[in-house]
Amino acid sequence: MKRWEFSALFVIGIVCFCLTLICIVFARQNQKLQAEVQAQQVVINKGTLSKQIGINLLREMGNVAQTDEKMKQLLQENGYSLSANPAASPAP
Repeated sequence: MKRWEFSALFVIGIVCFCLTLICIVFARQNQKLQAEVQAQQVVINKGTLSKQIGINLLREMGNVAQTDEKMKQLLQENGYSLSANPAASPAP
C-alpha cells in the first residue's frame, strides 16, 4: 500500500468516526425531544379530557335545571342560557 493510499484511507476512517459520533449525539438529542413532546401530549390529553368532563357536567346540570329552579338560576347567573331540547322523534 502506498503512502498516499494509506493517508487517504486514514482520513476517510477519521471522517467516518466523527460522523458516527455526530449521529450518536443527534440520536440522544432526538430522544430527549421525543420525551418532551410526549410529556406535552399528556398535558394536552388531560386538557381534552377535562373539557369533555366539563361539557358533560354542564349538559347534566342543564337537564336538572329543567325541573330545579335553583339550578336554573345558578346557571343563568353564570352566563349560561337554557333552551328546551326538542323531543326526539322515534326511529322509523
